[in-house]
Amino acid sequence: MDDLSIEVGLTCPTCGCTNFESEQPGEDEDYTDDWPFTCAHCGRTFTRKELIETNAESIDTAVDDMKDEIVEAAAKELKKAFKGWKIK
Repeated sequence: MDDLSIEVGLTCPTCGCTNFESEQPGEDEDYTDDWPFTCAHCGRTFTRKELIETNAESIDTAVDDMKDEIVEAAAKELKKAFKGWKIK
C-alpha cells in the first residue's frame, strides 16, 4: 500500500490560480496552520489553514475518489498476508 498517494491541487479563492509560493520549513519545522502561502498570480497571502478550508470541497472529493483504491489495496494486502492459511 506504499504506492497509494493523493495529490489535490489547491486553488486561490480570489483568482483561481493553482501556484503558490512559500518559504520552506526549516529542518526542525513542519508546516503549521498559520504558515503563509502567497498566490503566484494575484499576490494574496493565505494561511495553510485558510487554503485547506477554502478548498475543503475539492479535498473531500479527492479523498472520496481514493476510498475505493484504498479498500482494494487493503484487500489485496490481506490476501497476500493470509495466502496459504486454511481458515474454517
